[in-house]
Amino acid sequence: MDLETSTPPPPGSSRKPKKSKGESAPLSPAALGLRIRALRKSKQLTVEALGELVGVHKTHLSRIERGLKAPSLTMISKLARALDCGIGHLVGEVIHEEAIVVNRGQDLHPRFTADEQHEFATLFQDAHSSSFGAFILYPGISDGPIQAQHEGHELLYVLTGSVDIHFQDRVERLRAGDCIHFPGYLTHRIVRVGRAKASALLVMSST
Repeated sequence: MDLETSTPPPPGSSRKPKKSKGESAPLSPAALGLRIRALRKSKQLTVEALGELVGVHKTHLSRIERGLKAPSLTMISKLARALDCGIGHLVGEVIHEEAIVVNRGQDLHPRFTADEQHEFATLFQDAHSSSFGAFILYPGISDGPIQAQHEGHELLYVLTGSVDIHFQDRVERLRAGDCIHFPGYLTHRIVRVGRAKASALLVMSST
């Protein structure tokens, strides 16, 4: 395997290393101090009171708030606890838009039929890694053989009605509010119980 070599910039060049996509600059001591001060005031704490909570003199804490001294990781952790916030919030953690996915009810994928028995509505499916998928399952009534088998794991939480999960050596009956988890390599079949419609949250992982 060839190793990539980097060419040093020519004299006088101000070339800077590129940031990876989504990378944010670290918070400066001055900016961090302002956040600590704002959070302290929102909790109606004096510098002295907060200093007592984290075990430092008010002069030391005042220097941190004015950006004259960078707090240690231990001090940041103590400040976060005293100010009742997460460390990420305290240091200005940036949450990128693509990190949080919201699917509104009116935007859910339409149902589709599988094996002429069940209907599914897709809640979420990881298009990049296919690590897991989440669906609303509307099971049908089937007298066919046990047939489902796949990699990963399966979790089923019954929302309405009742369903039977047929395994090779047993049948587990689940009612609304019941949940079951099992490895996908176990052959199984999900069947609705009775004439009343049933629905369940189905989560399938690939690992």
